[in-house]
Amino acid sequence: MVVSVFCAAIVSFAENQDDETAAVATLKGFFAAFSVENYPNPEIHEWITDDFLIFEMGKAFDWPSFKGFLDGAGYANWLSTDWQFSDIRVSVSSDAAHISYVNEGVFVYPDPDNAEQLLHESNRWLESVYLIRDGDRFRIKFLQSDNVTRQVRAISADETYTSTSG
Repeated sequence: MVVSVFCAAIVSFAENQDDETAAVATLKGFFAAFSVENYPNPEIHEWITDDFLIFEMGKAFDWPSFKGFLDGAGYANWLSTDWQFSDIRVSVSSDAAHISYVNEGVFVYPDPDNAEQLLHESNRWLESVYLIRDGDRFRIKFLQSDNVTRQVRAISADETYTSTSG
């Protein structure tokens, strides 16, 4: 009896680890699909639900309205987006997952007021995503993003810019 309970616990732990890995893979897949290097990416819908919501900059956006916001900001003309995740915490249930994490983002893009000048922007966000199970994978239903630091600087003419993707 003890051996059966122990084996069941090990199997349950392994399945939970697999689910946690799948949930984090969905988060990373979303940001890869969303990166400017792949934008606009019709495959973004593989990572999000049809009723996806993102709370960003104090506003709620569904995907079409967020894409409209990005297009209005000239996102397709940006040169690089890179996101690095840390302090990842994952909770999984039978039908859903929740991830909280720190997101460090670095962007390079033309200055909206002077297209000849490149800007380097570094951000730090505290973020949280709610994912639902869709078959054997997860999709993001909700993303909450709170920007805690933002630094923008001009890239000097003698500074070498190299693209990073993420």
